[in-house]
Amino acid sequence: MKVISVIEDEDVIKKILKHLGLWDQKARPPPKANSPPMTPEYHIDYTNSQLPVSDNHLYVDPQYPETFSA
Repeated sequence: MKVISVIEDEDVIKKILKHLGLWDQKARPPPKANSPPMTPEYHIDYTNSQLPVSDNHLYVDPQYPETFSA
């Protein structure tokens, strides 16, 4: 395909587009934004853990008690 000529006169462009019914076309709305992907919920499996199971996670060793100094 070859370009034969270029129309630069705005009045001529407007007249051609009005004749074709393309002058007053409204711009389409912007595309809808996609939400960010859902982050997966992670689950830690402790079945192969080498640490002993403890029901008391806040246990303090009596030999090394927690002391708070102010």
